[in-house]
Amino acid sequence: MDKKETIGLNEEFLNSAEDQANKLEKLLLMSYEEAKKDGKIIGKISRYGEVKVEENSEIEFIIDPATYYSESDAPFHKVGDYLVVIDPKDLRKVLIRIKSIIRKDELAAIGLEPPISQIVNSVEPRGLITNTLVKGELVLEMTKDDKNPRPATKSIEPQSPVVDPNPDILIKLLDLPREGITLGALSTPSGLVKNGQIPVRLPLSALYHHMLILGTTGSGKTTLLKNLIASLYNQLEKHPISIIIDLNQDFVQLPIPNNITPIPQEIANSCYKDVRQLKGIISVVPISSDLIESKLDVNMIDINKTFKEIAKKYFYETFGPLINNNKVEFNQFERNKTVILQTNNPFKLIFIPYVINTLETSTDNLSPLLPGLTPLAKDLLKKMREKFKKKHGVYSPIQAIYGALSIFIDKSIYRSFNKNYNKDNYDEKDEPLEQALEYVKPYIINSDNLAIENMTVNNYDFTILDAIGEYVDILLKARSHEETIKALYRRISSLIETQIIDILVPQHKKLIPINEPDWSTIVDLGNDENIPIILDLKWGLDLAGFDALRAITYRTLDKLISWKHKSWAKRIETPNLMVIIDESHQFFQNESKVKEDLDAIRQISAMISKIARLGRARGVGLVFSTHSPSDLNDIILQLTNTKIILRTEKSQLEKISVPKEALEYLPRLQDRMMLVESYAFRMGYVFAQTTTPLTAHYDISANITYY
Repeated sequence: MDKKETIGLNEEFLNSAEDQANKLEKLLLMSYEEAKKDGKIIGKISRYGEVKVEENSEIEFIIDPATYYSESDAPFHKVGDYLVVIDPKDLRKVLIRIKSIIRKDELAAIGLEPPISQIVNSVEPRGLITNTLVKGELVLEMTKDDKNPRPATKSIEPQSPVVDPNPDILIKLLDLPREGITLGALSTPSGLVKNGQIPVRLPLSALYHHMLILGTTGSGKTTLLKNLIASLYNQLEKHPISIIIDLNQDFVQLPIPNNITPIPQEIANSCYKDVRQLKGIISVVPISSDLIESKLDVNMIDINKTFKEIAKKYFYETFGPLINNNKVEFNQFERNKTVILQTNNPFKLIFIPYVINTLETSTDNLSPLLPGLTPLAKDLLKKMREKFKKKHGVYSPIQAIYGALSIFIDKSIYRSFNKNYNKDNYDEKDEPLEQALEYVKPYIINSDNLAIENMTVNNYDFTILDAIGEYVDILLKARSHEETIKALYRRISSLIETQIIDILVPQHKKLIPINEPDWSTIVDLGNDENIPIILDLKWGLDLAGFDALRAITYRTLDKLISWKHKSWAKRIETPNLMVIIDESHQFFQNESKVKEDLDAIRQISAMISKIARLGRARGVGLVFSTHSPSDLNDIILQLTNTKIILRTEKSQLEKISVPKEALEYLPRLQDRMMLVESYAFRMGYVFAQTTTPLTAHYDISANITYY
């Protein structure tokens, strides 16, 4: 065939009707030959209506009865599935998405109804031997010379062949990412595309623009997250370190194999091949002063021995119901003031006891722990702490501030207090200070059995009683308004009630503060061992209340982003991070849903906005998961560029932009099926489905295995 013939219609071509027909025949035959290479021909563009290509246009094609009835689960049976048209002019491949399927009983349409009687069966199968009319939306197109598809805008010829494409053709036309985190297999709202052979992946670059996962209880959010993490660690050689804020101990089970074969098996075999349970985890476990006190031997105070006992208790209570292991031993060591306990049997578990230590934390960096603190109260707190540090070289434990504020809050103590009090001359037996110390004692381990008023804090030059006295002096001189003192007291009181702040252990006539673990050390450990990090907010904190859980979460996020930013400023290379926050509406509430503490919510909004924007530039991807997006802070809806929506009621999606054609399906989606909206996809969104859990998935409290 010469060059002119490959071009299509030209001047010579139009001179002769016979030549025109011959050349069109050749072009059509070529398109059908090309179609056979790309998949199975299932129909052709209709000859009976105009084929109009315009914005949001649709085209019609017909499928003969033999083809239509040959397969029960073919793409042309499902709205939302994909087919390809091969245009004869230039052999261009045009992707179409099915929007409607029209069937008619032609015999009934022309009035040839069978007679109705008790003898003659009124069913007339011959009326169903008719062509099927399918309408499809034009999506993307590409020629053999194109590297990437472009919007479908060129004209399409009647009689063009319609193909059920091979998986590789569909991947190319959809321009699906070839690398990234596996979310599942390509699907439509009614089922899998290509029998689950086409993986849907999210590029890591999109992860750092943050992700929001929505879905009602039981829709598959936790399963999706666990499969996502398993895929990350099994399928990607270079990947971010996962840090999971776990409210329900769902993710501590990642190293435990699943005894139930994941389904659908076709997805497991094609998209999650060779994905197994992880080799271990790092459990960062907040421990309260009550827990330490319950395990501390008062006759031989040894905090390291206590940590080992707590680690064993954690192992038996968390993993005992799931595995047969009645004995575990931990090796203990310390790195950068971080206590680390490790066992390798039956899998690698690194246990890190977590407390918050404020003795080296500036007041500005303390702010995430005190959301809602008024500007005046913050200024007062800063004045108190900075004056103390100037004198002693370190901030005091938070208990001392609490004790001093208690004097001003308790009217009975305050009235008996000498307003001309001079700290330099105060008597240690002064009743108000002694009373303030009584307020503080419940927040110091084993304080009832010891004279803590005489015990210095670590190797510093002050006791808790000294610190209370100095703060009282500062408060008297500051002459702050009563409401300012009350506002500060409320926040400090709420913080100290968490029992995880500035835990003081009596040892050798001193009060020794437990060190706060260093998050950079924890991340480096996770990177070296290639295992995820779980911040376990359930074990030991069931009765702590959400103030404690929020304080730990805000502190963790602040520490991580500060470390990443400082490392970047010093040009120090650090691992990228993926931080998953399950039940995120509990931590980042919507202003309209909270009647009190609006200032706190707004400060948290500002904090998460800063973390998200810095994270995008510093390699920290945030993944928020919730069943209640209407309760979630609006800033998260704005900052997450990828949204994954599992089965969700329409009422929960009012603030989320969802394609109109997809919205109707979302309340009725099957378990683990999802709409994935992201700039990473050329169409803006795709549907995908994941398997049942690839690793163990048990509800320990209910003794239920999910599959």
